[in-house]
Amino acid sequence: MSVKENDKWDYDRNPLKEEDRSRILARIHSSLYWVGKFVPEEEMFEGREVPLRDVIFRYISNPNPSEGEVEEALALADHMERKARDLENDLKTKDDLTKGKAHLLLDEICGLLRGVEEVRTATGPEAQLKAKALMLKVDDERRWQEFLKSLTFINSIEH
Repeated sequence: MSVKENDKWDYDRNPLKEEDRSRILARIHSSLYWVGKFVPEEEMFEGREVPLRDVIFRYISNPNPSEGEVEEALALADHMERKARDLENDLKTKDDLTKGKAHLLLDEICGLLRGVEEVRTATGPEAQLKAKALMLKVDDERRWQEFLKSLTFINSIEH
């Protein structure tokens, strides 16, 4: 998995309860699944390490992508979506997951889906404005997500 282990959820070795699994799966399908989530820095596709974040950023900030670049980007989006669905299936079916591992899967799935969305909605000059706006929002969204995680973590300790 290419997600960096960097928050307190990553170290939670408690078994994943069905209630927690349901919440995590619901998060993936919420309309704001991407808040606080980043496109993975790198991802393995067909045995090849792809610098995913850089590739997507270059594509969405290109004001006039060629037809070939568009086709390649859309093919990459398809690969990312398939991988996200495979990881989601693991999240749904694996019985030996810990809370920490489940949250790492959530981060990776949401990051991949965010990348898919970025690629599929990028269009020329609008993409440059979108990329700049996205970069401005990232810090604020991350702080909000960390705040929500801290509330959930505190609630889990109290119960």
